[in-house]
Amino acid sequence: MAMQQKAGSPAPPNDDPHVRRGRRGFPLLPGGYGRSAYHTGSAPAYALRGEGYRLWDDRGRELIDANNNFTTLVHGNAHPELVEAARRAMSDGSCWGIPNVDEWELADLLLDRLPGLDQVRFTNSGTEAVMSAIRVARVVTGRDGIVLTRGGYHGSSDVALCAGAESARGVPQSVARDVSLVPLNDLDALRQAVEERPRGLAAIVIDLLPNRAGLIPVSRPFLRGARELADTYGILLVIDEVISLRLGAHGLSGEHGIVPDLLTAGKLIGGGFPVGAVAGREEVMRVLDPRRPGSIPHSGTFSGNPVSMAAGARALRLLTPAEIARLNRLGDDARRAVAARVAPLGWEVRGLGSLLRVFPEGAVRVDEDTRHRMWWAAYDRGLLLSSANLAALSTPMTAQVVADLADRLADAVVSLGPAPR
Repeated sequence: MAMQQKAGSPAPPNDDPHVRRGRRGFPLLPGGYGRSAYHTGSAPAYALRGEGYRLWDDRGRELIDANNNFTTLVHGNAHPELVEAARRAMSDGSCWGIPNVDEWELADLLLDRLPGLDQVRFTNSGTEAVMSAIRVARVVTGRDGIVLTRGGYHGSSDVALCAGAESARGVPQSVARDVSLVPLNDLDALRQAVEERPRGLAAIVIDLLPNRAGLIPVSRPFLRGARELADTYGILLVIDEVISLRLGAHGLSGEHGIVPDLLTAGKLIGGGFPVGAVAGREEVMRVLDPRRPGSIPHSGTFSGNPVSMAAGARALRLLTPAEIARLNRLGDDARRAVAARVAPLGWEVRGLGSLLRVFPEGAVRVDEDTRHRMWWAAYDRGLLLSSANLAALSTPMTAQVVADLADRLADAVVSLGPAPR
C-alpha cells in the first residue's frame, strides 16, 4: 500500500526553482538529488555542458571542473578521442550477451600497469568491484572476517559501509560483526585485530589515500606490515585503487612496491562510463573460472560492456607515465601555492599527485557546514570542487590553468577566515 502524507505534516517546499517536482509537488528525486554526494547545503546547480577542463551550468557559470565526477574524468569533459571510442562502440552495438574484444584490450592494458597480477574481472562500479573482491577472498580462505581502516570508503555494499559510523546505519549487526575496524596507519592496532582472529579473517582491505578519512596517505610501514600479516596468517590483502590508480604508472601500490592479492579499480578506467574491476593473482582469481568445479558465479548485465571497455582502453592509453608525472608535478605546485596563502589562517593542504584538499590544520574530518561553505565559496569563484572539497586535476589542464585553479581555491578558503578548531 502506498504511504500517505501524515495529517498536519509540513507541505513540501515549492520555492526552489532548481528542484524539478512531480505531480504531487514532491521533488522527483529525494531532496532533489540523484545521489547524496551532490548535496552541498543548498539548491544544486545543474551541469549543461562540459569541454576539457571547463563545465557550464544552468546558472550561467563557466567553471574550472576540479570535481571531474569525483576524480573519474582524468581526461576532462568530452575528450574527443574518448567520445569517438564510445561512438564507435555504440554504433557497433552497446551491449551483447557474448564477450567482446574491447574487454580483452582493457584487461591487457590494465594488467600491464599492475605487475604481479594475472587476471581481471570487470564490474559496473567500484562498489561492485570491492564487493566481488571480498566475496572472492571469503571463498578462497573459507573465512568471513574483514579488516577495514576506520572512516574509509569502499563503496556502498553492507560490508564496506561498516567503515564509517554514519554510513553504517541500516547495515545489519550480523554483517557488522564480521568487520574489524582499525585506525589508519596504526600498525599495532592492525596486528592486534589480526591476532585476535588469526583463523577467522578473509581479507585486509586498504585504500592507500582515503579521502573520507582525511586524505592522509597510508604509510609504508603500515602497508608493509599489512602485507606481512596477510602472508603470515593466510589472509588476502585487497588494495582499493578506485581513486589512487591515477597517481602512478603502476598505481599507488606500485609506488610502494607492494603487490596485493586482489586490487580493485574503477572511475578513470571506464573513460567516463560506468566501470569497475577486480584484478588478482591467478591462484586467487581461478575461483571465478566457470570451467572449474565449485567456481562461484559472477555476472552483471552491463559488466564488461563494449562502450565502457572501448572508452576505458582509450583512457588508459592516453594516461601515459609522462602524463601522470606531469599532473603530479602540477598537483605539487598547486598544493604549495594554496598552502602559502591559507596556512597563516590555520588551514593545511593535503593530497598526493593530482589530488588536493584543504583541511583545518590537524583535522581528520571537516564539519558539514564548513564543507558546504567552502564548496560555495569556490563555486562563486568559478571553481567546481567535489562536495567533500576534493580537487582533482585532469590532463587538459596546463600549468596556467592549475595556477588559476589554485588561486581560486586559496581565495575561497581565505574568504572563510580562520580555520575552525
